[in-house]
Amino acid sequence: MKISILLTLIGAFALNIVIAQETNGTIAINPTNKAGLLDGSCGNDEWDAATKIELPGQAAIYVMHDEDYFYFCASGKAEDYTVLDLYIENTETGQPHKFHLSAQMGESIFKDNEWKPASGKWKLNDYAGFWVPYSGLEDVENRKGPIFERGTHRQMHISRKKFPGNTWNMMIGLSAVSHEGEGALLYPENATGNDKSTWGKFSFSK
Repeated sequence: MKISILLTLIGAFALNIVIAQETNGTIAINPTNKAGLLDGSCGNDEWDAATKIELPGQAAIYVMHDEDYFYFCASGKAEDYTVLDLYIENTETGQPHKFHLSAQMGESIFKDNEWKPASGKWKLNDYAGFWVPYSGLEDVENRKGPIFERGTHRQMHISRKKFPGNTWNMMIGLSAVSHEGEGALLYPENATGNDKSTWGKFSFSK
């Protein structure tokens, strides 16, 4: 009897969390007192405070913040490269920004119906990240066949002053993650890069 009551209470508590999240329609970004290290791993203890979102293919997203920065980490499996495209709307300009981390890193802004570089190559304005590391050549003698390291995680720090407000409209895309043989993993699941209305709301909780 006591076990039955306990299970009922646990179920009700979990249901309340789901309902609150669905009603609000906003994901709370947990606060932290530890900066996320740019070391290629979401598994270190500074990410324990983060809000975690699980994706298919054993991938996951971690988000947290302090007064100055938004911290982001995306993890895949040991055999994945885990390439990141993080989209954030600037609510003052209405323009979407895209941060891309693969073997290189850059920021683009969608304007005049196309994505345009926000700055020069490797010029990072109010953000930093951990891209896919280069780990050598298949043919060293002829300098051919670059090899990139699998199993590391994509991480970013973005200054909160870069985008206004305490609620950000965002979309996350992960590619080079093996799952059912094709495509990118998206959050929200049915979001598209050029339609901000399909993105998710994330709020900086206190």
